[in-house]
Amino acid sequence: MEGTSSQGDEPKAQLEVTLQDDNKKLSIVGQDIDSFPEDLGPKHGQTVTQLDLSHNNITKITNLEHFTKLDSLVVDNNSLTSNQSFPPIKTLRTLCVNNNNISELEPFLNVVTESFPNLTYLSLLKNPACPNYFTGKDQEDYQRYRFFVLYKLPNLKYLDSSPVTENERKEAKRVGKFVGVVARPSEEEYEKPADEDPDMKDIKGLSTELRAADRPGGASFGVSRYVYYGRQSEGNRFIRDDAL
Repeated sequence: MEGTSSQGDEPKAQLEVTLQDDNKKLSIVGQDIDSFPEDLGPKHGQTVTQLDLSHNNITKITNLEHFTKLDSLVVDNNSLTSNQSFPPIKTLRTLCVNNNNISELEPFLNVVTESFPNLTYLSLLKNPACPNYFTGKDQEDYQRYRFFVLYKLPNLKYLDSSPVTENERKEAKRVGKFVGVVARPSEEEYEKPADEDPDMKDIKGLSTELRAADRPGGASFGVSRYVYYGRQSEGNRFIRDDAL
């Protein structure tokens, strides 16, 4: 075990950095850090294969450039967002980011795909982007999520707590690109007036030549900000070739 000082203007308590298995496993768990210390890379990057940063307050993973032999990265129970910029680590096979704040699935997966091309195990449970019973969703929602993740990362052997089956992999290849998970807008977006939305600024009303709506045969025009998110929406169902 060793200590390292946190960066900042005021002195802080030293972090407890645990090294195990001949310095191959490095852990900083429950230390309330908001970033990974940059001085650990030059010191341990060439030997560490397992890195555990669970139970901290990290929003963005940085300073991993020196960890070129990393096989496992665990960042459970932090504050990670969808906006990440991992360095390329071809040796990484396991990534666990359970119970974070990842809400936009596709941008996160795009970075993961580019940075970790040999990833075989990914777990995203208890993130807003992972629709399962932890977030109040049903099995149908979760299966669509799995298809999309497997479409983006076809080499995965395990996703969350379940192994990937061959049938699932084939179906993901067929329908995955059509079933991306879209984050639900915030309550602020629902309350936002239409005239403050840049997407609405060019929308004009009906011509004055048209008859008023309160007259027989009249027409009306308006902008609705209601979006239906019901799980039974027909737009959420697959359309198979034999149904066309």
